[in-house]
Amino acid sequence: MSPVLFLLGVCLGCIGEGHTAGGGRDRRLLLSDPHAMQLQLEELQRRIQVLEVRTTPTQSRAGAVFTIWGKKNCPAVNGTDTLYSGITGGGMYSQKGSGVTTLCLPHDPDSLPGDFPSKTDPNTAYIFGAEYQLNYQQVAYDDDVPCAVCHAYTSASAIMIPAKLSCPHNWIVQYKGFLSAERSDYSGSDYICVALDAEYFEGTRAVNADGRLIFPVRAKCGSLPCPPYTDDQYVSCVVCSK
Repeated sequence: MSPVLFLLGVCLGCIGEGHTAGGGRDRRLLLSDPHAMQLQLEELQRRIQVLEVRTTPTQSRAGAVFTIWGKKNCPAVNGTDTLYSGITGGGMYSQKGSGVTTLCLPHDPDSLPGDFPSKTDPNTAYIFGAEYQLNYQQVAYDDDVPCAVCHAYTSASAIMIPAKLSCPHNWIVQYKGFLSAERSDYSGSDYICVALDAEYFEGTRAVNADGRLIFPVRAKCGSLPCPPYTDDQYVSCVVCSK
């Protein structure tokens, strides 16, 4: 039985009883007394509202946010919406500085205020677009990489699991992919999960402008046990929500 129904039953059972202010002895409240009934009902309503706040699932108030890499829109999963579609960006593979985190940059950027430092200042970091470094299904070498930021409003958590194509019990598969990072002898980057059915931006096919490069990741035996892993095998990934 839910806490709200339990409280409702208890309060309805007690609605006819109260205490005198002075003597402390019980007295029976008549159901025909409108004022007494109103006070009891108001107290019952207050307690139910408190219980509803305490027992409302977190996911109905917040939801989980994740990024799908290589797609222009979010998965067609019930309860998942596209917050915005964007362009995959990151640091230049050959530069030591800038950030290592891969970002989903929106198509409609806002400019900083006019009094922000001049763009001629040489002390700066840069962010570039991203390019695939493989041929697979729809995508080819040097195609530019789309992305989308998603809101799973019926879920409370989202997680990327490397080396898996399935989710834990009672978790929802948002999308399956291949693990990706910058090449091992280039500047470092984070690991991201690129959708297996990845897309590209039309009009910019196979234009080699470099930037953040999307290489598939392979397992390397040693400190990584083999089995269960296999040396030089490409690594899968999955994004799950619950």
